[in-house]
Amino acid sequence: MAPTDAFNIVQLSEKDMDQACLLSTQAGWNQTEQDWDLFFRHGIVFGAFATPEQLAASAAIIPYGDDIAWISMVLTKAEWRGRGYGTGLLKHCLQWTEAQNRAAFLDATPAGEPIYRALGFVPSLKITRWQGSGKGLPSQTLAQSSSSNAIDQANCTFGADRSFVLENFNKRYPAVTSANASTTCFVRDGRLAWQIGPVIGRDETEASKSIEALIEQLSGAVFIDLLDDCVSIAQRLEQFGFTKQRPFLRMQKGSHRPQQTQYQTLAIAGPEFG
Repeated sequence: MAPTDAFNIVQLSEKDMDQACLLSTQAGWNQTEQDWDLFFRHGIVFGAFATPEQLAASAAIIPYGDDIAWISMVLTKAEWRGRGYGTGLLKHCLQWTEAQNRAAFLDATPAGEPIYRALGFVPSLKITRWQGSGKGLPSQTLAQSSSSNAIDQANCTFGADRSFVLENFNKRYPAVTSANASTTCFVRDGRLAWQIGPVIGRDETEASKSIEALIEQLSGAVFIDLLDDCVSIAQRLEQFGFTKQRPFLRMQKGSHRPQQTQYQTLAIAGPEFG
């Protein structure tokens, strides 16, 4: 337990799952209990209680590899906002990452960006969430990928080992790869929509074909968090009836530079997982 100016921060456990899910649901986020379980099992979830029974706010860290800490799920219940809970929890997360000698990463919403900048985060990638609908049709252009190959490729491109996250995604919806193996797409079910990502590819044109084929397979609402540099994929998404929902800005504090590979990340796993 670590004191702050006005409240205590505690480490949460799986017994707090219901209240954690309530935070993300109230915020209109897409996380399921399976997503939260990844934080509880493989990371650290901190929380602050407004009363002994009522969780007011949360923040989570997932360590990736040896030198990255991914910060996310910084959430405060509507009735407790503006009282410093989120900033206090974020500072607590940074204390942890600094003690572990890890670079801190996060994907910021526009509302959170000024807070993160004030704490020393610097921007890198610009990302936009696109929202649309799957067609629920059979696709002949995608095949189930070898999970080990897909995960190894995605880890190498990302620059850190996050196998436990990708293995979880693969169990929920097997990763698919293009016919010429130039693109691999991971998918997972969400509370509100399917989430496509990460998408790893060598060529944006080929990747666009794979994403389109996957959209044809999925039924219901679909999210994809696409790097803003992927202009041709964005144009194709528009033609599929997708619209922009919200921007994200990848920010980091501390030094980490992934190795260059022949593949690149075209869509992220989601702001909660990077």
